[in-house]
Amino acid sequence: MEAYRTEYAKGRQDERYGDPEWWPKVARPYFMSVIKALKDHDVQGPVVDCGAGWGGLLALMRENGFDASGVELSDDQVAYARSRGLPMEQGDLTALKARDGTISAITLMTVFEHLTNHARLLADARRLLRDRGLLVTLHPTSACYRIAAQVLRLGNRQKELPDLDGSFAAPWHTILPSIEATIDLVSRAGFALRAVYPAPQGRRGGLVGMVQLGLEWTNKIGWSVFGRRWPLVTTHVFVFQKTD
Repeated sequence: MEAYRTEYAKGRQDERYGDPEWWPKVARPYFMSVIKALKDHDVQGPVVDCGAGWGGLLALMRENGFDASGVELSDDQVAYARSRGLPMEQGDLTALKARDGTISAITLMTVFEHLTNHARLLADARRLLRDRGLLVTLHPTSACYRIAAQVLRLGNRQKELPDLDGSFAAPWHTILPSIEATIDLVSRAGFALRAVYPAPQGRRGGLVGMVQLGLEWTNKIGWSVFGRRWPLVTTHVFVFQKTD
């Protein structure tokens, strides 16, 4: 938590993440897929973006009519978001105890893969959510990365993983769970799965951007035919609902 408060926004995972203008442009398709999930499930009332970063998703949610606020560990990112007039609390979900049982939805935008204590965050989220409130998480899943690891290391598991454009980014990324592992882990915390969507790709530009666009269209076809069994989707959007 201390590392995220003081170091992450300075680009310690990838120097580009230290640019508050770069990530919102690259991640806009991700942001819009989360907003689509909120609209598809008719979310009404307060929404909290946990790990809100520079405030890109938060700003778009508010532009789309949601009563949204954020919570973020990073000193620099909180200061930047507040300078843009965005409602942002410093800390994690424990900073919002006064709002227990009042939140309609909590969003996690590429946060799940960074956590070291998933059970704690999920318990905090469940406490904050109103009855049948939603937890929406967009995060990378393991199937595609398992294939990438095998190919890039030529099957040699003793060889160190490449960074892969920030994907295999220890210690910042602590987990790349499968779809099934995500469902199991979150369900144990008192949530029921409502939907899983394949997330679009980011827009990094250049050769990487061309690969992203090609993969996005390939995944649309693969998902329509094979559903969850299709292994090349790098990131999924999960919608969970708080259970009784």
